[in-house]
Amino acid sequence: MPVKPSDPEEEYFARLEAERRRKLAEERRAEIEEEERQRQKDLHYMKCPKCGMQLEEISFGGVRVDKCFHCEGMWLDKGELETLHSKEHGFVGRLLNVFRT
Repeated sequence: MPVKPSDPEEEYFARLEAERRRKLAEERRAEIEEEERQRQKDLHYMKCPKCGMQLEEISFGGVRVDKCFHCEGMWLDKGELETLHSKEHGFVGRLLNVFRT
């Protein structure tokens, strides 16, 4: 079957449809990624990164830190180590020096 020259109007609408489908696919991919990020957050929120058990917030040096009573691990959120350092310069200061860039 011979190929007839394509109609410019038909090509234009085909390009529009292809772009619309690409955009929909990209939006769906972004939705799926966000759903997966939220699923991972829900799955791991307040879970010990070492043993997976539930973390409890406790007061330590005036800072609310996350403690695992299963493996006895203690976990700090952003800024908590610096807050502890401002109150206790000895050991915490030396520890901070290890991780400063």
